[in-house]
Amino acid sequence: MTIFYSFLIGLGSTYALWVFYLAVMNLARARDDKLLTKTALVLGYPVLIVGYVLDAFVNFTVMTVLLLEIPQETTVTARLSRHLNEGGGWRKAIAVWAAPLLDPYDPRGKHL
Repeated sequence: MTIFYSFLIGLGSTYALWVFYLAVMNLARARDDKLLTKTALVLGYPVLIVGYVLDAFVNFTVMTVLLLEIPQETTVTARLSRHLNEGGGWRKAIAVWAAPLLDPYDPRGKHL
């Protein structure tokens, strides 16, 4: 039963991380377009902070199990970028799979 709950926590935290990523990228887009009000900025900071903590949590737990390696980076993005640009094999395949979930939502057009 513990394995099942661990799986659910891992899946849920990874999904939550993606939702926070979408929120932060939307705030970044509004900032870049000079549409981010002071109120939205203040309300957005907790989203950014919680998202960063969640990012580190997923990187050090879920991604460590998924990629079978100790992290060298703090964030999932940095880790996946390393595998995408320098890696090979199945770890790179995971990064290639994740890219379409991230790149279209980054205001710069490329996240990994």
